[in-house]
Amino acid sequence: MHLMNLKPKLKVTMFVDTEADFYYTVPSPHFNSMDAIKWRMNKIAGRMFRYPWPSRKGFEHLVSAFKSYNQEAIFCVSGHLYLKECDGPYHFGIKQPQNPWYHPIIGKNWYHWDVGGNYKTLPGVYLGDLIEKEKNNKLFKFGLHGFAHEALTLESREVIDSIVKTAKHAAGLVGIKTEWFACPFELTEDEDDPDKVYEILRKHEIKNIFYSGKDKGLQIKRHFSVSPILKEHGMNKFWISNYFEGTSSKDRLKAIMNEIKENKYKEAVYCLGTHDFTHKNGDNVNEIIKFLKSEGFS
Repeated sequence: MHLMNLKPKLKVTMFVDTEADFYYTVPSPHFNSMDAIKWRMNKIAGRMFRYPWPSRKGFEHLVSAFKSYNQEAIFCVSGHLYLKECDGPYHFGIKQPQNPWYHPIIGKNWYHWDVGGNYKTLPGVYLGDLIEKEKNNKLFKFGLHGFAHEALTLESREVIDSIVKTAKHAAGLVGIKTEWFACPFELTEDEDDPDKVYEILRKHEIKNIFYSGKDKGLQIKRHFSVSPILKEHGMNKFWISNYFEGTSSKDRLKAIMNEIKENKYKEAVYCLGTHDFTHKNGDNVNEIIKFLKSEGFS
């Protein structure tokens, strides 16, 4: 039988690192000096257009596209975004990140943005109203992405445990049990203590994690891969294959589509990620989903 008539063996899993306005409020440990300047400029621009910032609309655009094409997706959500309202800092006894890498960049503590409010007054740090509407949609699964996009491998077990516990609690307030996790900044497994994050996730009954290999401190050693699901560290590890964004060029989308075609009959999972805050419209996600449907990926 000709390959064109065969169903694909490759499974495509789409996931969304859902961090909304935390893109504007917290920096990356991998920033160089120019990145830090651009981040500060984005913060200023964000304040000028605070209601609503693009990130909330991005979440809405993705949900709309997935529903329109009957496309399954996994939203790994920064825990605070599960809330509809809060009274301010240090939710539920959460511990402050202790690694000092971020102090020179923001000059404040990690939770400096947390002044209290709700989804009407600060719609970019509260998505609980939107998530509650979609939580029973069979197309969607919901997981975690830290609590406020913390760099987990750089922290102690005590701090990681506090972050995961607090994020799970926040998700539970809108009736969601979280079994999926994507680590902020993809800081998932460090060569010097590879089980650290997994140990805490297992404790909190999280079974599935998106993964792209090991790092060593701030040295990036990870890479994309098209891989079967790995069973390691007591977790189901889904190796990230690529990312696309609402701002991605047509050439980048084409390259991803070609890579999926090349691996179409491989016994593996293609984990395709994106970020909610980049989708100011639905153009790119619509194009990706239409391609997947045309190639026989359900």
